[in-house]
Amino acid sequence: MTRLHHVNVLVPPGRTDAVVSFYELLGLTRVPKPADGVTAAGAWFDFPDGSTQVHVSERDGERHPAQHFALAVEDLDDVVLGLRQHGHPWHPGTVLFGARRGMTADPEGNGVELVEAVGPFA
Repeated sequence: MTRLHHVNVLVPPGRTDAVVSFYELLGLTRVPKPADGVTAAGAWFDFPDGSTQVHVSERDGERHPAQHFALAVEDLDDVVLGLRQHGHPWHPGTVLFGARRGMTADPEGNGVELVEAVGPFA
């Protein structure tokens, strides 16, 4: 393996627009979905360095309550402030390998763990 290419999160049909601003607030950029081979409605987002993507797909079904993905962030305090200013939840977690971390969720309940970019998470 060389790197993580993308993660895919699910939202109910017709709910993509409800999560777009959340992922943009985290610093991701919405990019066009390819015309070929992508059938699910949704949206794709690039990381700032273009190395990884988050895909949002519209599907019916239940999520497991522990389902989440994690992002390493340079300035955790700044990101948490932005989340709170926009009404998104923030639940601080324990320090792991010297890095502060916690959980938030997009407006459709997809869990996103934020980890300070220090130590093994830098």
